[in-house]
Amino acid sequence: MSMGMQSVAAKLAGLPPAILHVVFALALIVAGLTGRVTNLEASGLALVWPAAGASFLWGLWALRTRGDFLLALAVTVPLITLVNHLTGLDLLLSAAVAVGNTVQTAVATQLFRKLVPDLTVRTVGEFFRLGVTALVSCTVGALFLVAGSAVDGMAEPFAVFIPWLVRHSVSLTALGALGIVLVTYLRSASRYEPRAALTRPQIVEYAALAVTSAVVYTATFGSSVALPIAYTTIPAHMWAGLRLKSGWAMVYGVACGAFLVFFTLRDLGPFQDLADDTAAYVAQSFMFIAFSLSAVLALSMDERRRLIDRLSAANQEAQASAELRDLVISKMNDGVFVAGPDQRLLFQNATSARWLGPVGAPGTGLFQGLEVSTSDGRPLEDHDNPLLLALRGVVTERMDLDVGDGSGRLLHLSVDAVPLPGGRGAVVVARNVTNERVQQRDLSRFASVVAHDLLTPLTVFDGWLELLEDPDLPVAEQQASIERLQQASRRMRAQIRNLLAYSLAKEEKVIAARLDVEVVVQGIIDLRTALPGTQSAPVRFTVDAPHPVYADERLFLQLMENLVGNAMKYGRVDGTGEVTVTTSVDEASGRTLVHVADNGIGIPEADLDRVFEEFHRSENGLRQATGTGLGLAICRRIAESHGGAISVRNRATGGAQFTVCLPGGPEQRPEGVPLVDALQPTLPAARS
Repeated sequence: MSMGMQSVAAKLAGLPPAILHVVFALALIVAGLTGRVTNLEASGLALVWPAAGASFLWGLWALRTRGDFLLALAVTVPLITLVNHLTGLDLLLSAAVAVGNTVQTAVATQLFRKLVPDLTVRTVGEFFRLGVTALVSCTVGALFLVAGSAVDGMAEPFAVFIPWLVRHSVSLTALGALGIVLVTYLRSASRYEPRAALTRPQIVEYAALAVTSAVVYTATFGSSVALPIAYTTIPAHMWAGLRLKSGWAMVYGVACGAFLVFFTLRDLGPFQDLADDTAAYVAQSFMFIAFSLSAVLALSMDERRRLIDRLSAANQEAQASAELRDLVISKMNDGVFVAGPDQRLLFQNATSARWLGPVGAPGTGLFQGLEVSTSDGRPLEDHDNPLLLALRGVVTERMDLDVGDGSGRLLHLSVDAVPLPGGRGAVVVARNVTNERVQQRDLSRFASVVAHDLLTPLTVFDGWLELLEDPDLPVAEQQASIERLQQASRRMRAQIRNLLAYSLAKEEKVIAARLDVEVVVQGIIDLRTALPGTQSAPVRFTVDAPHPVYADERLFLQLMENLVGNAMKYGRVDGTGEVTVTTSVDEASGRTLVHVADNGIGIPEADLDRVFEEFHRSENGLRQATGTGLGLAICRRIAESHGGAISVRNRATGGAQFTVCLPGGPEQRPEGVPLVDALQPTLPAARS
């Protein structure tokens, strides 16, 4: 729709009511005069009466307020009386026509508002209800003309009933529908609702329709020979109804009706040999049928287009909702499975696939090929299967399942399952509680450590403090008690420091930097050899680490300090201990491998797979040195936080070698780990 049309519509919508009353009054006068010039019948009544449609539209608009409605009805009577009387109709009959037209308008507006509360003609049903309104109201109006004719005596009373009914019904239906559609269009224009511009093919088609219709109507109704070929114009009306919007189809019908009236008034066309009264009835009936055909087809097509638009919008909304649902489900931290009533998997989100791999392509069963057991270790049976229970209508909440894929990897899942409505299947939602289980286990172990390793030094404190309270205790015994108290304090401090380091190794955010392994290790060695009391026997160090790593400075320092410290602690105590730190590049991944080897007591074969567990200590290690069992667990957590790993093996010549795999380039760091410039490594504080 053009901006000019929008402007016109907005101005019309903003006109004062008084101005609009004047506009409707002028339109009624013009419509009345137009009808009077179509006088064909011997009775002196007009062939068409557009004033019926004009007064109906005025009444519909005036329904906005009671005062406007009464004013419109009151003005209609003198205007129609004046128009009819000035154009040759008897005054009494003119008054009867005016009163009948006014009563007809009152009945039509009230009945149409009751039948169509929105006062629109947008569907075929509303058009038919307008037709019913026209027949009922025009019947009532015709009775006043019958009464006027009886009093005037100029015509048989009931001889004017049928002409009035036909003439006014056609006018009220055709012009009323066209006016209502036009008003609806103007209202949408005033709201600046966008409308698509005509395309070139549409312009060509509409021009062809106009030319074809003019030719057909001229050939059919403009002929001086009364050929019964009026039906030849019907295809043109069908064309208009199928291809034009309803408003334009109605305009087309009215224009074709004007052609028909024009030629019929000049005694041309197929109706020229009929009597005047008969010609009027036939012409009016044909005009109404042709108009209704175009209007009904166009309204049907409009309804179809609106239905298609609604279906398209609903489809787009459903598609958007589905995409949003899929996005939400794909980003969920919980695994989601949907299975059909035959237990076959229909859907699996990305989270569950990341945990378990494709648990079964669509068409296979849930958990197929996996080892699933309950929390007490029993294999999952059908009577406990949450999916099978949901398919039978039973809701499952927070069922703990352990799922393995045969490779030794075990997941702990908390599973909920609910049936889909109508027996269409079931939805299974699994929450990965593996980390929670690990945290619970860590908490339990931590409580055990607190109960044993921290309470034991406190017990020592209590005992020796009680001994020191003895005033007769010799000085030598007092000094020995104080030394034992200091040893217990150092043990407790080391235990607390290791617990804190273990916690931070898991929770602290990793920030990667390029680190020189040799510089870091040499700093650790220099500090340990420089401070007294940090080693029980001389150790020979060898460092050959030319390959860098990309790791968090503080965490890497903690990692290497633990590994070097362990190599010294569990090395030889006869003065021949050796600690070697070297690096290499893993050929498969390109990562840097940091090797820390010693020639000490080694690790029992049975403990090689457990040395990185929290609080685990080997028997030979317990005999040689004290510890908390957290040092290597801290190393494992630090390596894993960098996307790496740590392993250990015994050397053939004696001792053990630990190997840590860490990023050797910036592109190898884990996703989400930022890269910064390295700072000067901060050497660890001396350990007492």
